[in-house]
Amino acid sequence: MNRRDDGSTREIDKDYCWGRNQVLSLLEDDPSRCLKVFIAQNAQSSFSGKVMGLCRASKVPYSLVDSRALDSMLEGENHQGVAMSVSPVPMLDIQDAIALLPPPPEPAMAVLLDHVQDPRNVGAVVRSAEAAGAAFVALPTRRGALPTGTVAKTSAGASLRLPIASVGNVAIAARNIQEAGLWAVGLDESADGSIYDSPLPARCLLVVGNEGDGLTKTTRGACDEIMRIPMEGKTGSLNASVAVSICMFEWLRVNRKNVKPTE
Repeated sequence: MNRRDDGSTREIDKDYCWGRNQVLSLLEDDPSRCLKVFIAQNAQSSFSGKVMGLCRASKVPYSLVDSRALDSMLEGENHQGVAMSVSPVPMLDIQDAIALLPPPPEPAMAVLLDHVQDPRNVGAVVRSAEAAGAAFVALPTRRGALPTGTVAKTSAGASLRLPIASVGNVAIAARNIQEAGLWAVGLDESADGSIYDSPLPARCLLVVGNEGDGLTKTTRGACDEIMRIPMEGKTGSLNASVAVSICMFEWLRVNRKNVKPTE
């Protein structure tokens, strides 16, 4: 709860923290939970410079915004010229997530989101990924939904159990994961090959694009293979979370006998 000047209280939005001390403390002590920082354009230069320096050091995105935007975002709270979008769970660096993969030749599956916009879609992906035995889900810190409270709620708690990694560039992240021995399969409804034409590889990275444009050109080019889910009806495309969930459980069907249960 947050106490107002008049003594009344309001519930703090779990997706945001604000005020100089809180923001600085999180950036210094727990940057893995910092999703994005919003700094008022009229903030004291020495303070804004310190915040931006901490953001750059921890690769946390930040934006300079009009102070009135912060007023609106936080419903008039005394934000002191700075606010932060926070994750309810720490986010891993992609290399730390890769280190969690079981060693070859053991089966391994991970999911990479290419700027999926809807946090409910992200939450649904995380929920299915945890159920299907994925090692982790990775998503970009820019131009896509971030793992806020909405994601945690939609995932039904899976985001608290399954590692989530942040990446700066999706295509580069795909190549990093490929170097760990995973075959990158991008999903695209226009692809020639179907996920049922041949078994999905035992060590597989599933890459799904955003709801409107699908895979970006650079991400598509980074994938080893582009595949589609065959459909019989007149629906032109599947929801991003539905599409990748189908593929995850197809991977599990093929590799179930070799997948070690999660302890």
